[in-house]
Amino acid sequence: MTLLPLVTLADPIGDMVESFKDPTFRVSGPLISSITIMAIVAILAIIIGIMARHHDPMKPSKGLLGLAEMFVDWLEGWTEQTMGRRAGNWPGYFLALFTYLFLAFIWSITGFPSVVDTLVLPLALSVVMFTIIQFTGLRYQKFHYFHRYVEPIAIFLPVNLITMWTPIISTTLRMFGNCLAGGVIIGLINWALKNVSVNVVNSIAGTAYGLNSWAAIFFGPLPIAVFNLYFALFSGGIQTLVFASLNAVWFGQEMPEEDGMGLSGQATRAPKGKETQSI
Repeated sequence: MTLLPLVTLADPIGDMVESFKDPTFRVSGPLISSITIMAIVAILAIIIGIMARHHDPMKPSKGLLGLAEMFVDWLEGWTEQTMGRRAGNWPGYFLALFTYLFLAFIWSITGFPSVVDTLVLPLALSVVMFTIIQFTGLRYQKFHYFHRYVEPIAIFLPVNLITMWTPIISTTLRMFGNCLAGGVIIGLINWALKNVSVNVVNSIAGTAYGLNSWAAIFFGPLPIAVFNLYFALFSGGIQTLVFASLNAVWFGQEMPEEDGMGLSGQATRAPKGKETQSI
């Protein structure tokens, strides 16, 4: 087992390709960051579970337990609204997805290697999503699930078999591209501010300082910190919500409508002599 330095990989795609060629197991910085995030999520879940077990249900929840209950209540409503059906056990999946993915987006603020800047994480999450989509379709549609591959006629089977993989490709490239774009923008801003700092110091001091000298750090820290917060917190929250929403929509499409007439605007059968009422 080879232990790599805790640095962000400069070429994530090339590194992933090389990792398939190399049979030795390598522990990289992003992998350690991912394991750390999963450990944090697990510890938080254990702590909140212990607090909930010893909490008096007759008293209002406070602190960490209160925040967790608010988040779970919101998540149940969001799941029902997005999937268009009763939440069931789905909020448990989305709770883990929201928590892990958002922490992965903001992890770079800690100074440790980022997880989302590598192609492996978006690909792994997309494969998990794709697998759940297929199992959900098989669970609810049984053998009718396979009809999609020969519709509208059987000659479309090769095309349908190719297009079935589009959720993996689209979600992986969307998440990875957005994360990579943020890193590129921050790198360009950092390079521009270093040049401005050096030129300003050189014009004042009358000395030719280079980009690697102390003169390059004056204008960079504050703007870079602001952009890091934006791409980690705001953009990370948006990307987490978008990915989870795609999960919920595709899962809901594989499940039949609960009452045959949808969940909104459906009619209920009234007793004899009474008109039909709309829910």
